Amino acid sequence: MKIYYPSSEHSNSIELSHDDIKCLEPESLLSSTIMNFYIMYLQGPMSSISTQRGKYHIFNTYFFKKLEALKSKVDKPSYFLNLRRWWKGIDIFQKPYILFPVHADTHWSLVIICMPAKEDQSGPIILHLDSLKFHNSRLIFSVVERFLKQEWNYLKENGSLAECPIRETVWKKLPHKIEKKPIAVPQQENEFDCGLFVLYYMQRFIEEAPERLHKKDLSMFGKTWFQPEEASALRKKMKTLLHQLFEEADPSNDSTSEQTACQLLLEAKPANNVMELATSEHPLEVSSAEVIPTSEHLLEVGSVEMTPMSEHPLEVGSAEMSPTQEHPLVGSSGEMAPAQEHPLVGSSAEMEPTQEHPLVGNSAEMEP
Repeated sequence: MKIYYPSSEHSNSIELSHDDIKCLEPESLLSSTIMNFYIMYLQGPMSSISTQRGKYHIFNTYFFKKLEALKSKVDKPSYFLNLRRWWKGIDIFQKPYILFPVHADTHWSLVIICMPAKEDQSGPIILHLDSLKFHNSRLIFSVVERFLKQEWNYLKENGSLAECPIRETVWKKLPHKIEKKPIAVPQQENEFDCGLFVLYYMQRFIEEAPERLHKKDLSMFGKTWFQPEEASALRKKMKTLLHQLFEEADPSNDSTSEQTACQLLLEAKPANNVMELATSEHPLEVSSAEVIPTSEHLLEVGSVEMTPMSEHPLEVGSAEMSPTQEHPLVGSSGEMAPAQEHPLVGSSAEMEPTQEHPLVGNSAEMEP
């Protein structure tokens, strides 16, 4: 049996099977499918950050790979034009925060782009959060900086700005105003919770970040920002949530009704924090779900905005595959683009990281 999140009719739906949940077993690494499921969940009505939706945009796990390709295709303007479909309708320089995961050499880390307020004299700040200090921040920064410069050039040349998104004097010199900061954050205490930490970094940052980040606000970070077990608790939360959704999609379940899972999630009382969700016997109290009458019972789970892909702009969810060449920014193995035949299917999880690639390690962490 398979379910589709947020719904089978949603253009961004993620196909999930019971096999996908296996990466939520203890001592397992998270797959892209599960990462993208929770990224979408974070932007849904039951998330603790749903009321903050206007101040951030989260790209899915495949976005960074697309940005990396800009280096080799810098002389192909058509590639960048196609890439811009990912943020169609989103003004990159107007959003206070842009977040996306980085996956390389079977490890996850997080990038946050912080746009300054219009009254600030400073430019954008790129933050890199890594729970193992495993990825090379310098190389990741170069990829993200290239992306910002190309978008800046595009907007300048095409005159598509209704108004200058940041201080005009800063905007004119933006390529020279971009700052980069590796951030000291709580560290995982094992070799397999990196994906959980990335998702929890996202959640905590959006919950606590001001409307616009100033340099003084970097003090919110630090190795004591939260307890490591809070991030690790996401494993049980996600596993319980998915098991409940599958249970309600099962046609043999006598408790099924006309309600959709989205309605059930909206009606359920959310827990106050991740630890409560993880330890609660029934964290979301999902009691029933509508089953679509097809051979493979699909589950309707509401509607959430997500990020488009370049060739399949709204399809998300396949898991990583072993690469055929070394990754230019991270270790010796990395996440591949989703398969063409089954763009939404994916269940494999990452292997343990190794330090064999120039994009891994060598990053100097800075205390805020």
